[in-house]
Order: sequence, then C-alpha cells, then structure tokens
Amino acid sequence: MTTAVLEAKQQRGAAQPGGVPPALAAVPGGGGATATTSAGLLPPLEAQLAASRASFLHPQAFFVSWQGVLTLAYSGFTGALLDLKQRVTAAHPTLPPENPGSKWPKTSIGCLRDGRRLTPEQLATLCRICSEESAAFQQQQPQQQHGAANGAAAAAAAAPAAAAAGSPAVAVDSACIALFECRSLERLLSCRHVEFQGGLDAASPSEEEQQRVAAILAEPSSPTYWFEASRDGNREAHYRGPHLGATLMHPLLLPAGPSAAAPGDAAAAAGSSAAAAGVGGAVGGKGGTADRRALVAAIERFRRRVDAELPGLYVWFSDASLHITLRALIN
Repeated sequence: MTTAVLEAKQQRGAAQPGGVPPALAAVPGGGGATATTSAGLLPPLEAQLAASRASFLHPQAFFVSWQGVLTLAYSGFTGALLDLKQRVTAAHPTLPPENPGSKWPKTSIGCLRDGRRLTPEQLATLCRICSEESAAFQQQQPQQQHGAANGAAAAAAAAPAAAAAGSPAVAVDSACIALFECRSLERLLSCRHVEFQGGLDAASPSEEEQQRVAAILAEPSSPTYWFEASRDGNREAHYRGPHLGATLMHPLLLPAGPSAAAPGDAAAAAGSSAAAAGVGGAVGGKGGTADRRALVAAIERFRRRVDAELPGLYVWFSDASLHITLRALIN
C-alpha cells in the first residue's frame, strides 16, 4: 500500500463527522448515529481498543502444552499489546485476573480426544514433530518495520515486507470482544470487531517477553515434563462442551465470503476464504492476508504430520476459530 493511499485513507477518516475513522463507524453498536457523532460515545472498552497501536506477532514454534494441548507460540507480546492489556486491566478493575495462559502469545490448535492420555513415547514423537515443523519459523529473524499511519492500514502495508524478512507475520491490527458458547470459540453468540487507530509500532518484543516465551518452550526438555503433558483435563469436552464466557482476542483468519471452509481444511481457507461461521468468518484484521494463509497452511502441515504418526489421538479446532487470546473478560 503506497504512502498516497495511506494519506487518502487518513483524510477520509478525518472527514468523518466528529473525526471518527471509518473503521470505528463500522463497529457494530459503535457506528451509525452514535459513533459518528463523537468518538467519546464509544463504549469504554471499544474506545481503548480503537486507541491501540498495531504491531506484529511472529510465530516461533509449535509446542506441546500442559495436558497435551498443541499450540503455536509466538516470539512474545509486543509493547503495543502489553500496553493494551495493561490499559484494559487498569480501566476495568472488576475483570477477573489475567489467566496464566494468556500471558504468552499463542494459538491453540488442537487437544486430546476424551479419554486419551499421552504416553512418554507419544510425547517424544510430538516434540520431534514440533521441532521439525518449527524449523521454518526460525530460519531468519524478522526485520523491524517502521511507520506511524493509521494502525490497520499501516500494518496491511508493512506486513508483506515483514514476511519477506522471515517467517509469516501476523499483523495484529484489531481485536475482537467475543461472547462464546464454547472455549474453543467454534460457537459464538456475538463478536464485536474494533480496528486499531493508534498508528503502527513495529518494534520487536522486549527481551523480557522473549525470554518468557523461551522459558516455556524449554519446558519439554525436562525429564519430568511428561507429568504435565499427561495431566487430566483440557480434553475435547472441555473445549467444545457448553460454556459461556467472554474474551478479548485477535482472529487468525480474515473476514469470509459466502463460502465456508471445512474444519481443518487450510487449503480451502487459503484458496477461497475463511469459514463463514466462527471467529474468522465474522471478523478479522486486514493486515497480511498472504502471511495468514501461509501460517494456516503451516498449521495444516503440522496437523497432518501428527495425524499420520499418532492417528486418532487428537481433535483439531476449526480454522475459522483459530485466534490469539489477549485476555479473558469473563471466565
């Protein structure tokens, strides 16, 4: 996206009544006659999201979490996302404390079937697959991108350059307030999407945040890690059973067209669109479409490796539900 296009987008945003950018006017419940009158009329949480800066998350490794949950870990939360999380927590003291699982950025990919438990041999197989399939993420370190235009637009413009420098980058240029019917987010009651308008912060995560992720990724090297990976809980019924809650997250897939991709069908998602039902089908960031498709394709390769070597052990969350949790709102 050229500088002229970015400037034109900013001018159109400034021309909105009350100075509200188009993205804010498009937010369900925050647009129309209310949001276009004054940005101050946005609900507080949405206003905090809109004021946030876009940034990039870079995938680092596939990982076997506690209870055998398979995840994709990113290199660390950026300063922009930490600032967002801290502002939300400070402004809304009635929210529950942040869960440990959202203090490092990740996408949960799948979980063990009900009644299954990992053996030490199966854990070793999974760790080997994780290492082999993560190699592409670690070949090159992403270069920093710089800019300070409209957050969502700037992230969209900078994402291709970030991808060229290394592994696919996820341009976190928006967030969703999701009210869900199950923990996997495969069934949603509502999902409100807010684009970030605070500019682009393309700095890498701090050393502290990178070390936090590195320490977690090193845990499977402990000879006692099997006890954590084989714990009870977090099986299919936990993620797909009825459970009401609310979360603040960023969807991995982009808005969908009328067609729907089958769960786990990354090729269909890459070739056409995300599933119409679920997180990615309802909302999503605009930055780096090619990056996101490449990342979902890498996830699909990982899933197929696991299914080939450990058939029938795992269930996979639908592509449309894949997301990065920022923090829980209602547990």
